[in-house]
Amino acid sequence: MTETPAPSLPAAAAQRLSRWLTHLGVSPAAFDDTVGWLTPLWRVHHLQARIVDKRAETPTAVTLVLQVGGAFPLPRAGQHLVVGVTLQGVRHRRAYSPRVLPQRPGCIAITVQRQRGGRVSTHLHDAARVGDVLDVEAPAGDFVLPQPVPPAVLLIAGGSGITPFMAMLGELRRRAPATQVTLLYFARSERDRILARELTELSQRWTSFTYLPLEGSAPPPDTPPPPRTEAAVTAPRPHIAPRRLTTALLQERAPHWARTLAFCCGPATLMAAARGIWAEAGIARQLRLEAFTAPEPSGRPDTRHHVTLRRPSQPVGTQDFHAPAHLTLLAAGEQAGLQLPHGCRQGICHQCSCRLQRGSVQDLLSGQRVDGQGQAIRLCVSAALSDLALESLN
Repeated sequence: MTETPAPSLPAAAAQRLSRWLTHLGVSPAAFDDTVGWLTPLWRVHHLQARIVDKRAETPTAVTLVLQVGGAFPLPRAGQHLVVGVTLQGVRHRRAYSPRVLPQRPGCIAITVQRQRGGRVSTHLHDAARVGDVLDVEAPAGDFVLPQPVPPAVLLIAGGSGITPFMAMLGELRRRAPATQVTLLYFARSERDRILARELTELSQRWTSFTYLPLEGSAPPPDTPPPPRTEAAVTAPRPHIAPRRLTTALLQERAPHWARTLAFCCGPATLMAAARGIWAEAGIARQLRLEAFTAPEPSGRPDTRHHVTLRRPSQPVGTQDFHAPAHLTLLAAGEQAGLQLPHGCRQGICHQCSCRLQRGSVQDLLSGQRVDGQGQAIRLCVSAALSDLALESLN
């Protein structure tokens, strides 16, 4: 189902008008509210986007085509976009990888993988409709191609980690088609491989692009079988080899991997394997990593640490709670009844950042131990290793 995009107000005109009205005493929020009555895409400060197309990619992944307004800055390939939805009066924010659609000016696409128990992904799969308006934030992140682009690039994706690479592949095809690009794409099975047809067709049209689909673990037992569609029957299917990311696999499929700038995005196990391989080879600086989900803390549920959280901007001042070792600090605080600032729950938006004044935590994205010396940590991707003293930064 698709919707015809509405005309967009040029960004420069909207921003000039907003600044002029600000001098007359009209606040930026009031300006956005006013033009939002005409169309939410004209907002300048509180950005919004309209769903103009929605299509299933796999049984658990859906692509949303979003029309954005003139004030929305185009993303660099590989950056993330924070999408906000309000569910039962609570605003939730999650990060997705947008890609520009050259054939649809003024539109971007995001592909959403359904997460078990995920409020936002479930809403976007089941409830979001063409014509709905979503809150969006300006693209951000440094998981991007360097400039100038190197002569060769290695991309390693797992599951929904393919999404930032779709943007990178589009950028490379348009601006640096001579770049030798190798993509290793791990998925549970062929039916779970997001955008597989597009990747196969791209590899057939672009001689500098080598696409290597690889099967990982078996799909979960409650995953429904895919519907048989004409596209599924006629789509070409390259040979799939059941493999894992190892040095031997890299030597076999991407022999120049140790001399090539590499990007990896996917589940925690894939990221850990890549991190270990590159570190062991002494070339960790040649690997760029991006994760949309952090691994679960591995501590015991019966191990609990006392946490003192100072909140200078809140009337409560200081709050105390206990953090079980098998929960993130954000989940532990929420379990204790605290209303903690947060957004993406993925370690991306930094809304839950706190200063670690005392104690030790594990950063779940890097796996590293962090000892309190005033460093900033993110509650959603940190687990307590001892009693803690924290100070909220938001």
